[in-house]
Amino acid sequence: MEAIETDVLVLGGGPAGLWAAIAAAGAGARVLLADKARCGGSGPTASGSSALWAVPPGPGRADAVAAALAHGAGLADAELLHAVLDESHHRLARLAHRGLRMTPVPTVVAGEDDPVGVGGPLPARVRVSGVRYLRALRRFALDLGVEIRDNHPALRLLTDADGVVCAATGRRTGPRPGPWAARARAVVLATGGCAFGSGAPGTEVDTGDGLLFGAEVGAELSGMEFAGAYALVPAMGGAPFGLGAGSPLHGAALHDRAGAPVAGAALVEAVAAGRGVFAGTAALSAAARRRVLRYHVLDQQGRVPLRPVLHGTVLGAGGLVTSGDGATTVPGLFAAGDVTSREGVVGAGGGHGGAWAIASGVWAGAGAALFAGVGAPAPVRVPHGAGAVPAGLHPVCRFDPRAVVGSVREHTVPLRRSYWRSAGTLRDTVAELDGLWPAARFELGGSGAGLLRSRQAVALLAAARWSAHAALARAESRGLHRRTDHPGVEPHGLARIRVGGLDAVWLRSDPLPRADVPRLDARREAARSRAAELPPGATALPPSA
Repeated sequence: MEAIETDVLVLGGGPAGLWAAIAAAGAGARVLLADKARCGGSGPTASGSSALWAVPPGPGRADAVAAALAHGAGLADAELLHAVLDESHHRLARLAHRGLRMTPVPTVVAGEDDPVGVGGPLPARVRVSGVRYLRALRRFALDLGVEIRDNHPALRLLTDADGVVCAATGRRTGPRPGPWAARARAVVLATGGCAFGSGAPGTEVDTGDGLLFGAEVGAELSGMEFAGAYALVPAMGGAPFGLGAGSPLHGAALHDRAGAPVAGAALVEAVAAGRGVFAGTAALSAAARRRVLRYHVLDQQGRVPLRPVLHGTVLGAGGLVTSGDGATTVPGLFAAGDVTSREGVVGAGGGHGGAWAIASGVWAGAGAALFAGVGAPAPVRVPHGAGAVPAGLHPVCRFDPRAVVGSVREHTVPLRRSYWRSAGTLRDTVAELDGLWPAARFELGGSGAGLLRSRQAVALLAAARWSAHAALARAESRGLHRRTDHPGVEPHGLARIRVGGLDAVWLRSDPLPRADVPRLDARREAARSRAAELPPGATALPPSA
């Protein structure tokens, strides 16, 4: 057993996890970051280019917030939007100053989720190479003394006798597999969202692990009904890009099989009806055409056939409930990025994951360092392991996890399940997945790689159940949640649906907080001054080629 002790343990090595580690280390904490694959080399960000929201101060920021509020269908939060934009712009300006190359993304194509502001030293949005961005953040974290453990997937969280999260256990993969355990004074979950095994580019690691870990220790979730986020991707060649900013197909004209242009409502209708949708390449730049040709995605007519693919909570809004300093509803547990609910940023819509990863990562890292009492005598918290064995961790596996994953995919991935919903299909999904839970709860497990597969299957199933229960409870259509039997927006929908529980899923509808009540913790304001400062003599970030 590999045993580790640290002040702040960060689970997940994507942008949110790295920003959390940087913030915690900048506040003086000892930080260990454990990633299920290779930190900086896996996940959606590493699969291509990323467009990041970076609206500078000024009139353009107010315009961007107004557009985001409209896009959020009444569920977004202006105060949080301003805070996210402020943090994202500040951090990206620092990375640009240290040599990370960023390309302006000045326009928006029809149907994109991300609103854009105007003007300033940095453009409203910037495009960065995902790999270079992650490499720069990894180097930054290492310069601050963060200890990074690649191929260290976590299996569960542990609490002390008072219910404070104080440890995690997992199993190393790679050439030297084996169990590991880490005791910490605070834990940050940054494990990403859940794409329900859809195969969307870069989402093979997004199996909802952190959602399960949090729920097992009592954390609450919100916005899980807004998990029906689909994106169009090339139907051939396995290209790691879609149509968003940063893609070589960004701005390409879309048309149907007969060559008629499709956009807006016509595009939605064509996709939902299963008619062919294609991206033209005539207007692409020479560099973009070379990238497209490299992945062999063209048909015989020189078009790029497209298909919809579910991104779930990776692009949607659902996840763990957090406060302004990244704290969940469980003491000692913080969260950042796609594993958290970002309803305050996108409301009932989707997108802006890059900016949210920056802001929530910094806030969670600084909040975790403060909770850990950096500079104070370390509290002694002994992990408390009593109680029932968590689902999927039994020593012997008596049920095939592939059957669980297959059922989850059947009830989430098709358009008829997550794009268009109705009471009938949702009740069918709830009954099927709830009925599958006892087998997953008591029969899944194993050892080695089999244990990891079982836990991922359990996480996928749990996330799908929360999403279906919340979608059935929201009897209206709003943003990414579309009900064919309730096509309109209802006044009672101006609330957030909290969900949680494992053996029995519970639901609660919470009214939106009043606009005149401050909601962001003051610790967020201190994060900037404590975090992201390189120590004297440290190496600056490597310039991007």
